[in-house]
Amino acid sequence: MSDESMLYKQAMIRIDELVEEVMQICDEVAEENHYERVWVLERFRERFNKAKRTK
Repeated sequence: MSDESMLYKQAMIRIDELVEEVMQICDEVAEENHYERVWVLERFRERFNKAKRTK
C-alpha cells in the first residue's frame, strides 16, 4: 500500500471516529433536553452545512 493510500485510510478511520463522536453528542443533547433525536441531527446538519459555507 502506498504512503498516500495509507494516509487516506487513516484519515477515513479518524473521520468515522468523529462521526461516531458527533452522533453520541447529539444523542446526549436530545436525551438531556427531551428533544427528538432526529430533530437534533437535522439541526446539527443545518448548522454544519452553514458553517462549511462561511469558512
